[in-house]
Amino acid sequence: MKFNVETQALPYSTIILHCLKYPSKGVFGLLIGHKKGDKVTVTGCIPLCHESTPLAPPLELATALVHGKFGASLVGVYFANANPSDTSLNMYAIRLADKITTVTSSPAILIQVMNERLVSDCDQDRLVAFEKDGDSWKETKTLFQGSNFLRALQTVIQKKLYRELADFENHLDNPEADFYNTNLSNKLVQIAELRS
Repeated sequence: MKFNVETQALPYSTIILHCLKYPSKGVFGLLIGHKKGDKVTVTGCIPLCHESTPLAPPLELATALVHGKFGASLVGVYFANANPSDTSLNMYAIRLADKITTVTSSPAILIQVMNERLVSDCDQDRLVAFEKDGDSWKETKTLFQGSNFLRALQTVIQKKLYRELADFENHLDNPEADFYNTNLSNKLVQIAELRS
């Protein structure tokens, strides 16, 4: 099936903030959303870790926790490679997406952050979506919200809200760290341009 993938403003911003908090590292996270026909809408995300080669047990634990909370709304994985010029698919992200497909009995999507586009004045979509086609992953169409949204995202970046983001790896180091990022999400939606 050829999916069209749309990432709403809140998860899009959270993904970018996760990358900006760890600019020299690879990041991974889970995507929350829903599928209707040939469209996947990403409505939320859970940052997992900031290691280029993450350990399997913490990823499995985090996936189990998120699946327990969101169930079938777990739709995929996002990632960014550590090297800004590396546009290859990350094997750990692929393995995690395959695990999600098994757990949810529904094909998972992959979203890759194109690191070379992570500049504050960039007017391009920074995310590229993939779906599994047989044994390989193929790029699929992304539905993008446009330049007004990117201007709002620039405001979020200028406020340095990435400093407040916590991923599951931070949570393992400090159990007080909320890897669901509830407070950060509230701040993001208070920025008028990000409101639905």
